[in-house]
Amino acid sequence: MIEAVTGLLTRRNEPADARPEPPAQPDHAGPVSGVALGRLLAAAILSPAQASLLVADALDQLEPARSDGPDRIRLRNVTVSDSGHLTIEYGRGAVSGQDVNEEVAGLFRSIATNCRSSALPERLHESLVETTDLDALLQRVRLAIEPGVDPAEESRKRCQIARLVTATRGRPRPDGRTVEEPPAGETPPSAATGSTLASPGWFPPVRNPWHRRKRRPSRRQGALGLVAILILFAAVWMAPRAWSELRRGWDAVLNPVNPEEQNQIRPVSPPPEPPADQAAPATTEAGRVPPPVDVGAPGSAGPITLVTATRANGECGPGQACEIRVDVHLDPAATVDAVTWRVNVYDRCSGEVRAGGDVSERVQSGTQQVYGIVRTDLPPGAALAVAAITSAPATAASEPLLIPAENARC
Repeated sequence: MIEAVTGLLTRRNEPADARPEPPAQPDHAGPVSGVALGRLLAAAILSPAQASLLVADALDQLEPARSDGPDRIRLRNVTVSDSGHLTIEYGRGAVSGQDVNEEVAGLFRSIATNCRSSALPERLHESLVETTDLDALLQRVRLAIEPGVDPAEESRKRCQIARLVTATRGRPRPDGRTVEEPPAGETPPSAATGSTLASPGWFPPVRNPWHRRKRRPSRRQGALGLVAILILFAAVWMAPRAWSELRRGWDAVLNPVNPEEQNQIRPVSPPPEPPADQAAPATTEAGRVPPPVDVGAPGSAGPITLVTATRANGECGPGQACEIRVDVHLDPAATVDAVTWRVNVYDRCSGEVRAGGDVSERVQSGTQQVYGIVRTDLPPGAALAVAAITSAPATAASEPLLIPAENARC
C-alpha cells in the first residue's frame, strides 16, 4: 500500500511538460484500447473543457451514423481511448426513434453530471429538455458546447484525458511496472507474506488533481444562516423580559399575599364640606350662551358662488395668531379680473368687530376657484368668530368660523 501511494504521488508531482503527449487523433481502424466511459466518469471528475471535447467526439460520430440510417444509432459500447478520444460502437437491429433519443440524451447527461461547478451542465440540460427530433438535439448540444471548445487547448486537454484513462486502467510502480486489473473472472494472486499489506491488484482511489474547486455556500444556506442569527438576536434581547415575567408569575403563584402589608380594610372619610359663607366655585357651565354672528353679507353674489373660511394650520385659540384659508368659488362663464377679500374677527359676547386688511388675487380666464391664506391675530375672549367677506367683484361672506367651535360661554 505504501509503495502504491508513493508511486501515485511521484507521478502527480511530475511536471506536465515532461509527460509524453498522446497521439492527436485516434485510430478507429485497429482495435481500440481504453476504458469504458462509465468507468472513467466514476473514477475521475472532468473539467468543462475535457467534457466538451468528449461531447464533441460523440457528436462527430453520431451525426454521420444518423445519416446512414436508424439501425446504426443503437449504442452498444462507449469507450475512451488511450489518446483521449471517445469512441462509440453501434449495434444492429431496428429501434424506435424515442429509444434512440433517450440513449443519446442519456450519454450526454452522464458526461454533464460528472462535470460539476460550471455552466456547461446547465447548458447541456437545457439543450436536452423538450427535444423530440434527434437532428435538432444534436444541433442544440453542439451549440451548447461551443464556448468550452478551444482548438488551441485541444492537444493539452486530450493529454489530460489520456492520463485519466491511464490512471483508471492502472498505475505505474516505482520499479517501472504497471499494475493492471485482472481480467473478468480471474482472481488476483495472493500477496507474499511480509512484503506488503496490500494485494498486487489493489491501488488507491483516483482523484482528479487538476480540477478541485472549493464550493461556495449557496444562497439558501446564506439565507438560513441569516435567519438563525436574527432568531438568536431576538432570543437574547427578549430573554431578560421573559425571565422577569416568568419570575413575577411564579411569585404570584407561590406568594399571593405580601406579609408586610396589613390584611385589613382602612376606614374612608367623606370629603369635608365647604363653609357656609364661602361661595361655590364657578363651573364651566356658568354664563350665557353667545348669540349668533351676523356677518352682514349673503353667501353668494354676482359671479361669486361660494365663500369659505377654514383653519389653515391646526387649531386656533383666543389671544393667539391664527392662519385662515379663504376659498372663493367663481362662475366659470363670468369674466373676472381680480377678487378682493378681508377677514373679520367677531367678539360674540361684546359684539365688537375687528376688520382685517384687504387681500387681492388675480384671476385667470376660466378659473373656477381662487384661494389665499391670511394670518390674523385673535384677541382674548371667551367666544370668538372669524368670517371672510369679499368686496370685489361682488360682496359675499363665508359662514362664521367659531372659536371655540362648541361649549362657548360668555
